[in-house]
Amino acid sequence: MLALLPAAVQALELTERDNGRSVSVPLAETVTVTLAGNPTTGYVWEPAARGREILAMDPDPSFAPDSSLIGAGGKFTFRFTSRKPGKTSVKFIYHRPWEKDVPPLKTFELTVSVPAAEPGMTSARYRSSSGEVLAASFDLNAQRVTVTFPDGRKVTLPLAMSASGARFSDGTETFWEHQGTGRFFKGETLLFEGTLVTSDEVSPQP
Repeated sequence: MLALLPAAVQALELTERDNGRSVSVPLAETVTVTLAGNPTTGYVWEPAARGREILAMDPDPSFAPDSSLIGAGGKFTFRFTSRKPGKTSVKFIYHRPWEKDVPPLKTFELTVSVPAAEPGMTSARYRSSSGEVLAASFDLNAQRVTVTFPDGRKVTLPLAMSASGARFSDGTETFWEHQGTGRFFKGETLLFEGTLVTSDEVSPQP
């Protein structure tokens, strides 16, 4: 079983080689699944099953062609984030959406386990006005926070002095949570601002 540690620098990245694997993902962590395909043939990868209460998935995958040639294939990348402890199966199918009674050409499946947070650990998600979501995992024992950006980048910051709210900073980058608003700064530049969302407020995904 693969384990994703809270202080990992990058999101867990899976490919077709991981088909059939079981993975353990802590709360508020991000996982990406990258699968080869060629939409010019009419075939696309789509999610077919997952526990929506346990995993929140981006509404649409990204696609990166392998070359600039007409008809070239490429890579579909799906991203989802753990939102609640539990265990669920995740399945993607490679098919032509209009062929309703035809079995998919390929399938990809995972079993995802999200363990309950350890004592002293808590997590939160903040959504910006543009719909992007930043996740924060607070380690109250170690007095630090691990912030996961919408693109999967992670930053771990120690607790810092604050007149109000909870502030975490390494002197260059700062995460500040105050009255349900999460802000991330690099120096004096605001990189992200969003309001606290509950699991019920995350839009249902296919």
